[in-house]
Amino acid sequence: MNKHYTSITTNRTPRPRSERLREQGIGSTNSTVVLNAKAGGGGNSSPTGDGHTHANKDALDEISTDNNGYQYLTQLKEVTVTDPDTQETHTEYQRVKEKVKAGFADEATHAAYAHDLDPDSPANQRFLSRLLNDVAAGNITFQQAIYVLGIAVFRGEAQFGTFVRSLYAGTGAGIDPQGNAEFESVRVRTYFEAVELIINRLSAIEGDQLLTEADTIDSVDDLGNNCYGLHLHSKWEGYFTAQAVNNVIKGIINNLGATALGMTTPGTNAAMYTSWMRVNSVNAANNYIEVTLYPDNETPAGQNFPPCELMKIARWGNQTDTTRQSCLYLSSTEGRIVKLTGVTQPIIGQSNYGAVFGSLPDFVRSMTDSEGNLLPIRQGLDYMYIPGVITMDIIRIDWQGNPIVNYVDRGQYDPNGLYYCRTVNPATGEYETSDVWYMGCKWRCCYNLTTTAPRWNNTHWAMVEGNPAFTVEFNDTDVLFDPDRFDLTLTIIAKLYNQDVTADILAADVQWTRYSEDAAGVERVASDNAWAIRRGNSGKSIHLTGGDIDFNGYIPRVVRFTATVTLRDGVGNEAAADSASFQLN
Repeated sequence: MNKHYTSITTNRTPRPRSERLREQGIGSTNSTVVLNAKAGGGGNSSPTGDGHTHANKDALDEISTDNNGYQYLTQLKEVTVTDPDTQETHTEYQRVKEKVKAGFADEATHAAYAHDLDPDSPANQRFLSRLLNDVAAGNITFQQAIYVLGIAVFRGEAQFGTFVRSLYAGTGAGIDPQGNAEFESVRVRTYFEAVELIINRLSAIEGDQLLTEADTIDSVDDLGNNCYGLHLHSKWEGYFTAQAVNNVIKGIINNLGATALGMTTPGTNAAMYTSWMRVNSVNAANNYIEVTLYPDNETPAGQNFPPCELMKIARWGNQTDTTRQSCLYLSSTEGRIVKLTGVTQPIIGQSNYGAVFGSLPDFVRSMTDSEGNLLPIRQGLDYMYIPGVITMDIIRIDWQGNPIVNYVDRGQYDPNGLYYCRTVNPATGEYETSDVWYMGCKWRCCYNLTTTAPRWNNTHWAMVEGNPAFTVEFNDTDVLFDPDRFDLTLTIIAKLYNQDVTADILAADVQWTRYSEDAAGVERVASDNAWAIRRGNSGKSIHLTGGDIDFNGYIPRVVRFTATVTLRDGVGNEAAADSASFQLN
């Protein structure tokens, strides 16, 4: 059955807590609040109040919560709105409800749970995850050790220490993505497995190194009469010595360091000397040869020594087989690489030096020319001494390292030709400066790929051979002197380097003078000076008539006209001068 409840409150005088409300008289009337409720949900409640409202109610209304306790803010914000019809956008203010965001993880001291950060929260982009796969965009430095429980995979190169890649001057260590490793040293406790093992790639030598057939003596049998049986060391399984009969053998022993360190057989004496021998017979199957010592006076040092155990021996030449009479040797003491040819004995002569690279032998430095002068060999420079050279290109340089140019005579000047100045000619490959012949003179190109013809005032060319004289003459003087009908025109023609340069002469640079004598042979100075004042600046051409003779009732014994011409350079200075004369007979 239904139950009914009635709750009645007792009337009293309300007393607001706020002094401001009490001063305004709010709450001074009696009021009764009755709340009726019916069991089973059939009742209703209707509370009544005094109409009081807080001043910050609008701000409080912007705050709301949901059933999970998350807070939201409803605020006016400027948003971008797209018109659905025109697709145009504009901004307007709307009330937007947004969830209150948590701070970053290291600052969110009030966050109750880690899941307060959304999966797409920007905070997740600032920190690495310890639970999920993650990628760091920048460099990470660990001040402590790193322990990897699984497999450590390096997609790029792994470097250790200060890695500098170099076989001779490198530091640190590194392994590239292809698996190529470079480091200082390695220690293997059990075994080392490799497809190819290259040992001692860097080889340093002192003294001489022969590039011929060589062996090491394991033991020596003294056969008497300066003859010895040499048991040679097998360098590998199946090795046979390449020594041949009549080979001239040079043997060297130097065990001073090994003896001092106790690395030789007990009782072995310290030794350092050279032995010279000739091969008498060869047993290649047993790596055994028999040799004879050369006499002391047939060796370079004037004293010979017997072979011994551990001595290195090498072919120096051969007494009869010409194919075995040459060898190469590198000498760090002499500072040169030498190819010997025609070697038939221990002592070699000038004719045995087939080629030398580096420091020249003394006999080359003492060579002289036909007049007894030593070769112009510079001290401190390396040279190559060789009988013949077949080469395609030789580039010579001066002491400053600049290429030395080859002056190539290209023949007569061709207006369509390509001429070079200190440049490689692509057609020949030579470092070339071109020379050409023009108007009987040889000209040298001074401007690469110039297209202008050689000329005295053309800076693209320089005259190096030919007639350098500046000359002046008249064009036509083959006339007969007729006092009654004298009429003559003299025109100068100026030439330099066999070229007509009259056009380059200024009219003011041509001065005309006259020399004449009366019938008695007396010079007419006053008359000549008067003529020079009147006609001296006539330019490159002068027209002469009877008035230029001054007959004065007689025929002068001598009348001579002279043109003095000056050629000037581009700045007005005198470059050359000459004169031409015409005399009436």
